[in-house]
Amino acid sequence: MKKTTLAMALGALVFSGVASANWYVEGNAGYSRLKTSGGDGYDLKDNSFSPSIALGYKINDWRFAVDYTYYGKANEDYRWQYYQEHEVGDEEIKAYGFGVSAYYDFNTNTALKPYVGVRLSTNHIKTEQNYAIYSDNTGNMVESGSYSDSDTKFGYGAIVGVSYNFAPQWDLNVAAEYNRLAKYDDVKYNQYGAKVGVRYSF
Repeated sequence: MKKTTLAMALGALVFSGVASANWYVEGNAGYSRLKTSGGDGYDLKDNSFSPSIALGYKINDWRFAVDYTYYGKANEDYRWQYYQEHEVGDEEIKAYGFGVSAYYDFNTNTALKPYVGVRLSTNHIKTEQNYAIYSDNTGNMVESGSYSDSDTKFGYGAIVGVSYNFAPQWDLNVAAEYNRLAKYDDVKYNQYGAKVGVRYSF
C-alpha cells in the first residue's frame, strides 16, 4: 500500500512538472565590456555590441537554456619604451562562447518576475597584434610584424535580471551579467554586460 501511494505521489509530481513545462526561445541585444588584467603587459578594455540567442526549457520556477553569445571586442594602441628604442602598435581581442545556464524565477504573482542564474561556457578568444620598433637615435624602423593567436577555454558567470510578461507567451527580459571568460598566460579575460531582449514560450 505504501509503495502504491508513493508511486502515485511521484507520478502526480512528474505529471505536474511536465504539465507546467514548456520550451522557449530568447534573443537579446546587449552592451558589453571586455577587460583583461594581469600578465606582463598592459590591460585591454573596451565596450561593444553583444547579441545572444538561446533555446530553453522551463519547469515551474526553473529555466534551463543553451546559448550562443558574442561578447564583443576590445582594441587599444600602445607604446613601449626600451633602451634607445621604442615600440608602437595595436592589439585587438574578440570573444564569443556557447553556454549552459540555469535560472530561478521568483514568483511575485504579478507580470514582473525577478530572477537569478548561473552559467557555464566554452569561450573562444582571438588575439591580434601589429607592432613596429623604431630607433630613438635615427628614427628608423628596426623591426615590424604581426601576431595572432586563438584559444578555447572554460568559463563561468552569473546573471541577475527581471522579466515582464507583456502578452500571452511573450516576455520582455532585462538583465546584467558577469562572465569570467578565460585565464591563460597569467592574463584574465572578463566580460561585464547589460542586455535587453524578448522571450517566446511555446
